[in-house]
Amino acid sequence: MTTTHIDVLVPFWGLAGGVIKILDYADHAAQLGRRVQLWAPPMPTNDALVMKLPVVQRLVDSDNVAVHPLDELTIDRSEAVLFTDPTHHELIERSTTNSLGPRLIHLIQGTRHANPRWQDGRNYRLLHRPMTRITVSNEVTSAIRPLVNERHPLHTIVEGHDIDYFSKRPTAAPPDRGVARVLYTTWKSDLGDRIQQRLAETDDAPQVAWISVREPLGWPSLRNRYHGADIFLCAPGPEEGFYLPGLEAMAAGVAVITAVVGGNATYVRPEHNAMVADYDDVDSHIDALRTLSVNAELRSSLVEHGRATAQLHRLERERDEFAAVLATVGT
Repeated sequence: MTTTHIDVLVPFWGLAGGVIKILDYADHAAQLGRRVQLWAPPMPTNDALVMKLPVVQRLVDSDNVAVHPLDELTIDRSEAVLFTDPTHHELIERSTTNSLGPRLIHLIQGTRHANPRWQDGRNYRLLHRPMTRITVSNEVTSAIRPLVNERHPLHTIVEGHDIDYFSKRPTAAPPDRGVARVLYTTWKSDLGDRIQQRLAETDDAPQVAWISVREPLGWPSLRNRYHGADIFLCAPGPEEGFYLPGLEAMAAGVAVITAVVGGNATYVRPEHNAMVADYDDVDSHIDALRTLSVNAELRSSLVEHGRATAQLHRLERERDEFAAVLATVGT
């Protein structure tokens, strides 16, 4: 049976990568001609940063999408239900008297789902329930596969992103780059601050200019930060499902320094498209930074290969693979 009506549950409206990805999938379904019922908390005001996202603008403007209050979820007539937040599973079960089986689709975005200590084991236990699963990277698939009954469909759709958006250069003139400009965020880790502090205490610190991002930014501002930098110090969490900022920096033409944690191994190729350092290790990241800050040729090589890597993660490819999964859903 071809799915023509799909319900998609959104945990909250925000700039977090997991939320953006479930919105991408809702957009995929709408562009594939499905009628999308988007169940979400109250919409934020129009001036909220999330409302400026291209995917949100497409969803709001689409004739194929209707937005309903999450706390009024009703799915008895649904032909497929897509969710990412594990806490929504109980909400779904309370909202229908029917057995959804493979028509229930869980988008799993982190290797931590295989960790029985995370979230008191709720996500771990959910892996044993019958449903269709989509993971965003081969690493997430490898983490959960031993815990999923082989009779339950498990698909890997390697994460896509709006590569063209981050590749597009701002119209303003590029900054004067007498020294390498190093960008880092503090959303998940203080690693960048610790690196900067350590270097400030040494006599032979590399000549760099620091750009720190301490609060979530809208995409236009974030893109401008990438394009104003030469090097991006990634600060991923320990159990990432993918880690979009590293790929965004590659798309924007920035040399990347990163640890390999979970799903970012999908796109990180050591010394080819990124310099790899040990996780949360200040000295290891400083060694990589010293090398890149003085080696413009190596930075250019990483940038070239990073741009090529980013092109492998376009939303169009993700949409096509999701279409193939939807074609198998139903009875």
